[in-house]
Amino acid sequence: MKKRIARALLGAGVVAGLMMCAPMATNAAESKDPTSMVNIGGEAAGAVEPEIELKIGDPAPEFSLPNLVTDKMESLKDYAGKPLILFFIQSACYSCLQEAKALKTLKEQNPGLEVLAVGVDLLGKPMLVSWAAHNSINYPVLLDPIFSVPEKYGFSFTPSSVVIDKSGKIAMIHSGYRAQDIKLFEDKVKELLQQK
Repeated sequence: MKKRIARALLGAGVVAGLMMCAPMATNAAESKDPTSMVNIGGEAAGAVEPEIELKIGDPAPEFSLPNLVTDKMESLKDYAGKPLILFFIQSACYSCLQEAKALKTLKEQNPGLEVLAVGVDLLGKPMLVSWAAHNSINYPVLLDPIFSVPEKYGFSFTPSSVVIDKSGKIAMIHSGYRAQDIKLFEDKVKELLQQK
């Protein structure tokens, strides 16, 4: 009986998480929240409310987080000297999955490009591990259970991304994800890979 109740509660939580990810067509124009994004930290008190607004050309804020697979600490410095797409994901976010798959292909097509995902998942490490394995993610996923890195970058929703140039400066800032957005990333990556 206890197992059935626990499964029902888990199922309800997953359904609620998926519903949060679905674009809200009704009253979308009246909402201040972007329709293809999910709030980091949930709707409850304590949700991420960044006080920073990064601009193109600003130095990318440094951070260190554990790798989801190896538990080894990785930092932004580990990726210096190469263009990097840093993006923030949640496992129950459909737009995050679409961006993750598109960035996987973009990485395969562009040697020299680094992609790094930061999981800010309310469902925790096991769900992110399963998500990354199920989707054959070919780049590191770091775990940020206290949402410290999105705050440094001024993001409160997923998916959110920054492209960082070889010198560690912000080259592009992007929020949300729709299929046509990959062209923006492709163009910026080509530009950065051509720079000496």
